[in-house]
Amino acid sequence: MNLNQYSKETITLAFYIVYISLAYILYLLFPGNEKTPNSGVLFMFLLIPISLVYASVQAYKHFNSDKSYIKCIFIHAVAWFSIITFLTNLKK
Repeated sequence: MNLNQYSKETITLAFYIVYISLAYILYLLFPGNEKTPNSGVLFMFLLIPISLVYASVQAYKHFNSDKSYIKCIFIHAVAWFSIITFLTNLKK
């Protein structure tokens, strides 16, 4: 698969869609209990450092190259805001 045919914004958006979908599927397929966390929950916890590194790399590329990554950084911000809003409303 040649990733050069897709835009960087499409790849960033697909990352979040695929990752959250995989976490949801793992949440349904491998249930946990009080002592062991669910696989989907573990994937959601791993999303935080993985997406921070991904956003940091794109922010670095934005400031140190000729290409603009501002749309990708905006996608990261919207995704984080959506996840935080969803988790906050889930608690209620």
